[in-house]
This record gives sequence, structure tokens and C-alpha cells, in this order.
Amino acid sequence: MMFKAIKTFFYTYRLGIESPKDMVLHRMNKLRYGERKAREIKKRKDYESLKKRYLKDGIWDFNGIKLPYNEHISMELLECYKDTLFVFCHFNDNYNSCYTDLNFSNEGAYGYQNDEIDVTVKKGDIVIDAGAWIGDFSAYASAKGAYCYAFEPNVHILNLLKKTQQLNPHICIIEKGLGGQSGFSYLTQDDSHSGGAKIALEADSASDKIEVTTIDDFVAAQNCERVDFIKADIEGFERYMLQGATKTLKDFAPRLAICTYHLPDDPQVLAGIILAANPNYTIVQKRCKLFAAVR
Repeated sequence: MMFKAIKTFFYTYRLGIESPKDMVLHRMNKLRYGERKAREIKKRKDYESLKKRYLKDGIWDFNGIKLPYNEHISMELLECYKDTLFVFCHFNDNYNSCYTDLNFSNEGAYGYQNDEIDVTVKKGDIVIDAGAWIGDFSAYASAKGAYCYAFEPNVHILNLLKKTQQLNPHICIIEKGLGGQSGFSYLTQDDSHSGGAKIALEADSASDKIEVTTIDDFVAAQNCERVDFIKADIEGFERYMLQGATKTLKDFAPRLAICTYHLPDDPQVLAGIILAANPNYTIVQKRCKLFAAVR
């Protein structure tokens, strides 16, 4: 643990992400204001640094990955940048475990490489982005030369996703959720985070009716010859998405980068569904994400 902290400090300093002065100031703020306030101050400072580095003429340009600017989702974008784009921007898109195991973000990257598996997006890949939000991962896949189906049922965020589609090639927006069976369901908004809306089976006063499909049904309808990569962050609905993708997992063995922090038993349940569909998968569980691939 101490070695990892020292290693993170080294790369943070070497990459110019944070100076020793900034680190000392953050610790002083924790003593003065407490952990929560100090974290808020640091986030605001990090966001302003992000704007100076990547905001150009009202458009975010992360080394060729372009996203629309919207101040209302500023802190959310900061966190998603750390998860989705940080390794691309600072480590030349190298997802070797010696980098991705470092604690640069809350959830960790959507790619992983070690001696066992390679879960990264390749040029020419067919990618499914489940829970696309404003399209940060879809834009990343586009920059890698992949074609991405961006699934996002939240009508309140679709305008930003469509702007991302305009800024980056090879993104196809599917205004549906992904689950275990095709039909209709309900989406409950999260007032604290525009990307935190959750699919529910029953409606409440704050929910929107949405259309849901399965990956298997979508692949069949589109006559897809293959699916190469699936990324999923859908607020606890990942297990149902995988249940609706068993044929795709068996036939195409796409590489998987799936969030596993929404429900306590996510790591065990998701791994069980994947291996039941295709026992040839090798699975690596990291802090907040599951990575899987067939060698």
C-alpha cells in the first residue's frame, strides 16, 4: 500500500498533474476545513486546471477526443475524465496494470492489460457503450478507430450526447436501455448526478418510461457479424444486461469492462453470468470494475 502511494505520488508529480505545493496545500486544507471541504476545494482547482489544458473555443479537446462543454456537469466531467480519458491523455493509452492500478481516479480506467488478458479497444472494433452518458467513452472509442453503439435512455442528457456524436465520427446513438429482456421500463433520475439515473421495473413520481432492449436482440436486429468490446456503467443493471447478452458472449466473446460497485454482490454475480455463457473467459476483478476476455 505504501509503495503504491509513493508510486502514485511520483507519477502525479512527473506528469505535472499536481505539484508538491498543491499536495501540501490540500493537506493543510484538510486540517483547517475538514476532509469534505478540502476535497471540494481540490476538485474545483482540478477542474480549473482541466479547463486551462483541454478547453478550446468552447469545446473539450482531450488530445483529439472532443466533448461538448457544459458547466452544469463540470464536477461530473472531472470524475469521468479521470476514469475514461486519464490513461489516454497521460500514459499514451497504455493500460498496463502498473499504471491502471494506481489511484488516480475513484473507479479506475475502462481498460486493463496484464500477462493474462488484454481488455482494450482496438482499431476497427465494434463497441457497445452501455450507459453512454454524454458519450465520453464513445468518443474515446471513436478516437481509437472503433465504431461505437452508444446506449443512453436518459432524455435529459441526450442533447449533450448528440453534440458528442457531431464532434466525433463513428458513433451511433441508441436511445434505449439495456436489460435482460426487451420491452419497457422506467428511469429514475438522480438529482446529484446526471449520469446516475437508474432503471427500475416500476414507476414512481420522478421516473420516465423508457424502452429497453437486450444486447442479443439488438445484435440480431442489426445483423452484427461481431461485437468486440462492451463497456457498461448502468447503475446496478449490469447483471440484467449480461443476462440479455449470453448468446453474444458465447458467439463473439467480446472484451468486457463492467462496473461492479453498484451492488454488494456484483463481482460474484456478474462473473457467474459471464462464465455460464462462455467458460473460456478469463476474469480479473479490480477495485470497482470487472475485466474479462477470452485469450
